[in-house]
Amino acid sequence: MDSAPQQYVYFVSGMWCSTCAKSITELVSKIEGVASANINYASKLLLVRPKVATQEDLLDKTIQSHVSRIGFGIKRQSDGWVLDFQETLKNEANQKISWVRVSLIWFLAMWSSMFAFAGYIGGEITSQEHYWLSVVSSLFGLPAILLGLPFYANAGIRALWYSRLLTLDLFIFIGGCSAFGVTLLSLLSHSPVTYADSGSMIIAILLLTKKIENSITTSVTSNILFQLHPKKKDLELFKKGEWVKADVSQVKRESLIRIGGQETVPLDGVLESDSAQINNHLMSGESHLVSFKKGDHIFAGAIAQDELVLKVLSPQGERKIDAWAEIALLSGSKKSEFSKIFSRIENNIVLVGFLGAFLAAGVQAYQGANSQKIVESFFVGILIFCPCLFASIIPLAKQMTHLSLLKSGILLSRSEALLDLTRIRKLFFDKTGTLEAVESTYIPFESAGERAYQVIPFLKNLSGKSQHITMRGLNLNGESQEAEVVQEIPGKGLLAKTYDGSEIAIGSESFMQEKGLSTYGLNPSYSFISLNNKLVGQIFRKGIYDENSRQFLKKLLKLRPDLKIEILSGDPTDGAGKIFTDLDRRIHYLGHLSPEKKADIVDETSAFVGDGLNDTLALAKAKVGFRIGHRIQGFAPVDFYLQIPNLDLILTTIGYSKKYKNVLIQTACAAIIYNILAFSLAAMGKFSPLGAVLSMLLSFSVMLLSIYRLNKIPHLNS
Repeated sequence: MDSAPQQYVYFVSGMWCSTCAKSITELVSKIEGVASANINYASKLLLVRPKVATQEDLLDKTIQSHVSRIGFGIKRQSDGWVLDFQETLKNEANQKISWVRVSLIWFLAMWSSMFAFAGYIGGEITSQEHYWLSVVSSLFGLPAILLGLPFYANAGIRALWYSRLLTLDLFIFIGGCSAFGVTLLSLLSHSPVTYADSGSMIIAILLLTKKIENSITTSVTSNILFQLHPKKKDLELFKKGEWVKADVSQVKRESLIRIGGQETVPLDGVLESDSAQINNHLMSGESHLVSFKKGDHIFAGAIAQDELVLKVLSPQGERKIDAWAEIALLSGSKKSEFSKIFSRIENNIVLVGFLGAFLAAGVQAYQGANSQKIVESFFVGILIFCPCLFASIIPLAKQMTHLSLLKSGILLSRSEALLDLTRIRKLFFDKTGTLEAVESTYIPFESAGERAYQVIPFLKNLSGKSQHITMRGLNLNGESQEAEVVQEIPGKGLLAKTYDGSEIAIGSESFMQEKGLSTYGLNPSYSFISLNNKLVGQIFRKGIYDENSRQFLKKLLKLRPDLKIEILSGDPTDGAGKIFTDLDRRIHYLGHLSPEKKADIVDETSAFVGDGLNDTLALAKAKVGFRIGHRIQGFAPVDFYLQIPNLDLILTTIGYSKKYKNVLIQTACAAIIYNILAFSLAAMGKFSPLGAVLSMLLSFSVMLLSIYRLNKIPHLNS
């Protein structure tokens, strides 16, 4: 026997929903030689931990053959897989259910409902006309059912057969088959009864919510990799005796590269210059300059203060930050306890749903009804029971939550993190860059597009000219472009013009309002930047930011008195955390920590708040992760990304997490009450086709109104 590796990593293609992920996890977990298996549906990565004594080749082949046998593609990830991961994920996203198919199903379902509703209303139409309305409704509705059902059939039957799981996909598939069968039986017997409209509309609703969920999940996950050069991809490479421009992805091991002053080092290597000074705050978290001499190792993410030459040891895909990115991506395979709870709830409500449908059919059989009436009663039981509608409400609730938080500048990756947050009792913070600003900094508004970045060279120039306090200590990388200070207004701001006549205004909220610009929803503590009378960003002054952080900690402990706060830092200075620990005895500080040591300290049941590359390992280990600000480009591996460095958004998130939990519980209770009433009426045969449809719409409307409350966010930052 060979010694087994720590883990196997696979990319699984062909999954269209979380049910598929469940099936794979259950199947692989049962393979002999596998200690544990977890898959992250968002990243499509399957993480398998083998038992200690396992033949690697044999186990690998067994895993791949089992997953392939149930209809999924699977590929084991080799060293450096993170380099191509973003493109792989993008290609996989393009193979899912298309918008064209979803739109076609909606088109057919809507027309089916229109003709069916005309028949339900009745009026002065004859029974023959009613029959033909049912036929036309079915001609639209039945193809819609056939187009949508294969997705649910594959996922539901596979989960039942291979994993012994009762899922909502199976429930929806059988409900669709019932609608199809009952409609055909009715029409063939010349009865003006159709359920094609109801069945097709349910399929249309569920597919739309699934498509929206998949689109947002893919968008968030594909942005998980670190981008050290979002605007610049090439560098100077020494080749055939001269320096030439080359794409960073083409640089090989042992190559010599030249990095300019204030540029970020893109690859790991050894310093070839005699000496160099490096700002290593992205990697260590601390902003002080570090001196290096020839032969010292420098990691990607360091910022050169002057020009230097580096011999590459680790190209893209093999860098230290790539290893961190792999850990971040795989950390998503950790299951939230709430995900497991939701899985059990789904299994139970599907079981109850089937029992209820069979009960309704059984009552009709006991009363001597014919076979058509019995089958029809079974479908009515499926139709009026709302697990399938509740299945559409949950994705809608997730997307409403995502969009609501986004309006406040909070990007949500995993909705279960809101529920996890309600159980957190310890909160870890990085110090420099999170609770303390590295320096005064400019934060562009993404909504302003390219204009937000066009202003940077002029701000760099103005920071050396202006006497305004806002511009002092503002350190910007890159080139400087000439700008002329037109007017400095004490206590308000300044006006400047560029060489092409563009006007830049920098100043307070009141200054911007005098110019007719709205700052609604933005933090008034910081200065605003406008270009040609349009807001493009804000400047966060270090002094104000640091004081706001101390006030934030006080408000946090007032909101959650049960919390313990730990501040983790790489700062070796004695007493560096005293300004925070003096605030409250529940705040503790640990300094001089490496990124690896931070991760060792972080509890897997806690939350962590950080901002730099050095926080990646700690964020990956924490139960809930917050990334704050724009010090690096990229999302990984957080649950919440605070797009502007405003710690009060954490208070907003904590308040919203309580609301999210309460709304879900209340919506579930409403669904249970509805089902008890609906089942009672169905068992007595009180539902006509129109009654079943109206009942479905009523239950959906009630649950939709319930989750609509998630659109309003409680702001607790005052």
